[in-house]
Amino acid sequence: MESQRQIRFGELIRSLISDCLLKEDFYDNSISTTSITVSFVRMSKDLKIANVYFMPLGGKQKNEILQNLNSKKYIFQKFLSKAKIQSKFTPTLSFFLDDTFDEAKKIEDLLLNKKVLRDIKE
Repeated sequence: MESQRQIRFGELIRSLISDCLLKEDFYDNSISTTSITVSFVRMSKDLKIANVYFMPLGGKQKNEILQNLNSKKYIFQKFLSKAKIQSKFTPTLSFFLDDTFDEAKKIEDLLLNKKVLRDIKE
């Protein structure tokens, strides 16, 4: 269970990373030309580690973008350090694919299965 402080700080980091994606130049077409949604940021208890979950629009080139974001996370670190967040340190970032949309699709497909519908109706 995350504390209010972790949630609040995670939302701040999420908005700053979204701003960074819009404003910074990554010198990489896969990042610059793709619309990326930052779903949420999960912070560690000591606020030193930020796990950033994202999904590119349409879900295309997910693994390539994941590798590029993780290789260029120093740009995000620099942007966060200049943002003057109310913290003693800048959190270390790690990027992960957000698979909640895929999981929701799997559950929906299971619920629409004929065998499951039969069991639900009974």
